Amino acid sequence: MPEQTVLEPTTGAKSKTDQEIFEDEKLTSGHDPMFLVKGEFLTIKTKAGDMIRLKLNEPQKKLMAKIEEQIKLNKPVRMWILKARQEGVSTEIEGIIYAFTSQQENVNSLIMADEHEHASNLFEMSKLYHEQLEINEPHLAPTLKKSNEKKLEFEKIHSQIIIATAENIDAARSHTFKIAHLSEVSRFRDLKAVMNALNQSVAEIPGTMIFGETTANGMDEFYREWKKAIDGKTDWIPVFVPWFALAEYSMPLQNGELRSLEGINFGAESSERVFIEDEKILQEEFSLSDEQLNFRRYAIINKCGGDINTWNEEYPATWEDAFQTSGEMFFDRGGLKKQLPHTPKKVGELFFEDLEWKFRDLPYGRVKIYTEPVLNEEYVVASDAAEGLPGRDEASIVVLDKRLNETVAVVNGFYSPEELAQMSIGLGNYYNNAMVAPENKHYGYTVCQLVYQKYGNIYKRIITKKGEKEETEELGFNTNSITRPQMLALFGAEVKNNSTRLISKEVISQCQTFIVDPKTKKPQAQKGEQDGLVICSAIARVVRQQYPYVGKAFESSVEERSPARYGMGARAKRH
Repeated sequence: MPEQTVLEPTTGAKSKTDQEIFEDEKLTSGHDPMFLVKGEFLTIKTKAGDMIRLKLNEPQKKLMAKIEEQIKLNKPVRMWILKARQEGVSTEIEGIIYAFTSQQENVNSLIMADEHEHASNLFEMSKLYHEQLEINEPHLAPTLKKSNEKKLEFEKIHSQIIIATAENIDAARSHTFKIAHLSEVSRFRDLKAVMNALNQSVAEIPGTMIFGETTANGMDEFYREWKKAIDGKTDWIPVFVPWFALAEYSMPLQNGELRSLEGINFGAESSERVFIEDEKILQEEFSLSDEQLNFRRYAIINKCGGDINTWNEEYPATWEDAFQTSGEMFFDRGGLKKQLPHTPKKVGELFFEDLEWKFRDLPYGRVKIYTEPVLNEEYVVASDAAEGLPGRDEASIVVLDKRLNETVAVVNGFYSPEELAQMSIGLGNYYNNAMVAPENKHYGYTVCQLVYQKYGNIYKRIITKKGEKEETEELGFNTNSITRPQMLALFGAEVKNNSTRLISKEVISQCQTFIVDPKTKKPQAQKGEQDGLVICSAIARVVRQQYPYVGKAFESSVEERSPARYGMGARAKRH
């Protein structure tokens, strides 16, 4: 039987020649350089040494979607990227840098890494992209003008890729850059200085991009920038890529069983039982397969020296897991994980007007209300004073519901003792004439005097004589070598036993950075962090214990009180 030829139906359209296709691709890549990355025109070298086209994996696709979202919004791209090891983020960003720099005119791009070897490895990616593009897609490869250890420069289009290390801060201000990739920023010796220089070199206009990517490295300068982004205090977008986002982080079971836990180091904070319980929670929360858990066990033993904390830092499941403190955490990790942050119901200020305390919603108010006062509930207002100058310790207030043992309001910032006293009085009135318990040392002395004179319902130091507790005339809570360990121990036990609700993300955050100093063994804030809310929370727990909830009805008669300048005992009005 003779061979038949099957003719495809046609639309009458003329097929494009190769030259026409090349011209279309060149036009498309010039208009949208991402075409080179998403169209799989770039070539990478695998861990096995094979040359393959760059095909975006799931983490890379998610990052690409975030980047393109900012571009479509016509916004400059500013991203902090926190990731697990070997997920291809750096490879993708290098591809983006090469694409834009090679396809558009007048583009200066910067690749900056924590050390020379790392920077060189990243630069080799760009060189490989160009080398292979010349071979495989020569119509898309610009003519190379210069290629050395510091620069990849293209002929005629006046575009170049510059390589540098974070030690050379001048490199960040040497040109006007359109794109910058800062790799392993958590390991930069002086990230602040680098950013101060780079922020002046990259225009704040659409089309510009700065990527700061890294695995975590303790609660350092990058952590502070990350937290500001998470809290919406900057325009930078925080992008977190968990370890399980990468499909290859999976390992077959043997005989249907997970691998043994032998080789995992269990310290004071963990045990085999706790590890297995955490594993079940992790599996349920993120829908992980047994094969993914099997990889986790393998990697803890073989890639992280058996250390669970190292695993959390290098292969985090959540961004909170990634950041390890420089000392042992004071608060129980498991207990803190159960504390869920809430959004304040109100943000604003308390004003004393017409013999009433009134709350006004203000976008930049100092007082954050999580739960409104409830009739018959009893509250404690604990405060920790500071000098009130920016860059120093912050002044803090925590309002605690006695019965529920949960945070209902917070104040935290650079406020003078006089301002702190006024806010404490306002919150005391607002929360059913609550007892105010200022820490009485240093600047706290002024707060105590003002609260006592203008409000009256102030905590007085309790001492024990012959087994009996006795109230003294000493105003405020005295934090000393005896009371400090006791109040922190009480607070720590409540967090561990899940018998309290911290509610405020600021309180939870300070608890996460409250450590046992490796040298002094003293519980305190990690260097560069604050602990005022921790101290207030601990004071409030002691006061709650000494003056427990009794369910006394709230009396609101104005005539029974003596309002003064700050509204001593004046009833509060809720709006």
